[in-house]
Amino acid sequence: MRDPLRNVSVRYKLVITFLGVCFLAFGVGGFLVSTSARESLEREILTLLRFQSQFYATVLEGDLRALGLRAHDFASDGYIRTRFVQIQDEPDPLALAAQEEALRRHLRENKLSLEPAFLNLALAEPAGGRVFLADEQDARWTALLPPAAFGDEDWSSGLVAGDGVGVEPSVVLATPLSSLAGDRQVGTLLVRVDCGAWIADALGAIQAGDELRGANLSLSLIDRAGHTLKIPRELLAGRGLAAGSAAGETGIGLAVAGPGREREGPPVPTRDTLARSFPISFNGWALETSLETTEALSAVSGLQARFLLTGVILAFAACLILLFPMRFLVRPISDLRDATVHIGDGDFSVRVPVESSDEIGALSLSFNRMAQAVEERAQWLKATAESLVQRKNELLKERDRLNAVILSMRDGLMVLDADGRPDVWNAAAEPLRVAVEEGGLQLASHHSCQRTSEAFDGGEGERSGTEHPCLKCLFEPAAPPRSCLLDVGPFVYEIHSTRLSSEPDGRAGRVLVARDVTDRAQQDEREIHQERLAVLGEVAAVMAHELNNPLAAINMFTQMAVSKLPEGSPLLEDLTVIERNTQTCTRTIRELLDYATGATPEVGPVDVHENLREVASFLRAFRERKDIELEMDLAAEDPMVIGDEVQLRQVFVNLILNALQAVGEGTVSVRTRLDGTHLAVEVRDDGPGIPPAAAEEVFRPFYTTKPRGSGTGLGLSTARRITEIQGGGIELVESRPGRTVFLVRLLRGTP
Repeated sequence: MRDPLRNVSVRYKLVITFLGVCFLAFGVGGFLVSTSARESLEREILTLLRFQSQFYATVLEGDLRALGLRAHDFASDGYIRTRFVQIQDEPDPLALAAQEEALRRHLRENKLSLEPAFLNLALAEPAGGRVFLADEQDARWTALLPPAAFGDEDWSSGLVAGDGVGVEPSVVLATPLSSLAGDRQVGTLLVRVDCGAWIADALGAIQAGDELRGANLSLSLIDRAGHTLKIPRELLAGRGLAAGSAAGETGIGLAVAGPGREREGPPVPTRDTLARSFPISFNGWALETSLETTEALSAVSGLQARFLLTGVILAFAACLILLFPMRFLVRPISDLRDATVHIGDGDFSVRVPVESSDEIGALSLSFNRMAQAVEERAQWLKATAESLVQRKNELLKERDRLNAVILSMRDGLMVLDADGRPDVWNAAAEPLRVAVEEGGLQLASHHSCQRTSEAFDGGEGERSGTEHPCLKCLFEPAAPPRSCLLDVGPFVYEIHSTRLSSEPDGRAGRVLVARDVTDRAQQDEREIHQERLAVLGEVAAVMAHELNNPLAAINMFTQMAVSKLPEGSPLLEDLTVIERNTQTCTRTIRELLDYATGATPEVGPVDVHENLREVASFLRAFRERKDIELEMDLAAEDPMVIGDEVQLRQVFVNLILNALQAVGEGTVSVRTRLDGTHLAVEVRDDGPGIPPAAAEEVFRPFYTTKPRGSGTGLGLSTARRITEIQGGGIELVESRPGRTVFLVRLLRGTP
């Protein structure tokens, strides 16, 4: 933006600018300040009016509720209810007149006299059929009541205008009358309340200092229909009614005005008044407080004009004061301008004369010092720049050498920043970088995490309570050096992690050196497996020696017993099961030896459905003893598979027996279906499930989740080995509380 006074001399430009600033500050600023002050004052007044409305509404509502409770007390009078029922049922006119006079005298002397605010009482039959008045001269108000006044709930009317001079407006309260037994409504008690007495009594009870008063504060009661009742200011002063006042001559001098505006929302302030209202929940009325705007905003009226006048006076005085000294400012400023031009052209030796000791002289002296400092800094920067260029060339050479060394390393090298993100890495560390960024790091059971320096969180070998302790050890910027084995995809890496800087205030981060030890880890696994197989072979040899002879005897005597039983004997089936399972035990012992020695199974066609039925028959006694239901859904159209019949029976016995032991008392289901070239057998139970951490471990030899002495840990391991050798497999497809599913897949067809 160009200077609009660019063609005006400096000596006049400052004066004109100052004049403009004065007019702007005191004109526009005065307008904004006065407007803001007016709006702020209005908001404060409206807030105060809102509080006053709430205060007075609460006071009036409390007194009106007390009158309503007094009406309830009258309605609970047993004498009134009994007499009113008798009057309704009395057929004799003379007796009826006597009863009415007694009840009317009771209402006047014992009820109306108790509450000065009650003008009259009336008893109405149900549905408003007949109205019985305590004061028969005051009857017009009962004719104006709607049907809702005679219902079975409390009711309150709107403002009822007075009937003549000196008669105050009133409000009618209706309370249902019930029989003495309380089983029906016998009528309605109508109470005409004097609004003047109610208001005077409520406001007169306000303690000094509790009320908020204003000189011209006005209060109005507005009913649901919009009728307005203005409250005299004498009552707001808290002094009562003055003797001889108009309000004192005619009660309180209240008058009801017709409906003004709809009462659906708060009153809107006008230019003449500020108003706020607060609802009276007892009868749906509202109390409105208002204040005249002229009096309320008198403190800020004329503020804008005073601001503008002050601005004009100050601007005129400033022009007179500044006009003459301006010429003494022009020449030193011109000298400073010329000197800055020389500085901009690179001539740092230029200086300006110092001819005064005022601010201009101090400015000139400061300029000379600045020019001297700039000249010295320029020389220093030139020398520093030459040194930096030389240092940069040395760093580039050092970087190239370091990159060559890093790229030539067979081990992976990766530098992490303070947030644990990869910053620098070589090609050998690429798999580790991808795993770190994508969250693919996994820890297996053979991993170790040990400290190579002083303890970080505790003693040596102690792990953190996080999900992956080694990850925190490796990637925590402040952690000491660490060594750990990590799975990165199909590879196993030996990770050495150290701090990027050993200094406390050094750069935060970690340096990871990764060495591929996959072959070594696999070799360790193979050696462990071979050791287990060797132990298993020894155990199997001992078991074969110790168990084969008793099993042979059991089998022989079973055959002898079968030959001696007559045909149709019920024991034949049981002995057949014993003989078959004795042979199965013998075969299982041989299979245990085969597992250790790697013997080849006898492959042939096997009917899986028949095999499963034999397993169910074999486990029948166990199921019946445990009261477990075994559901068989053999839906596969072709149950023939290729495999070893005895080994497959061993697989199904292991799976179903595990399910029966896990379920306790429940259901185990076995289902078959065709799955392409394989037959799928699903074994499902509603037991507690297998923990997620043990989902893969259950297939490892000698691993068991059963109590000590209840399992060998070879069942699922043997089942997986048998199914995989015979062209299939076994997997845990689902495990959660109430549902565990194993799936066996077997190769279909015949050899």
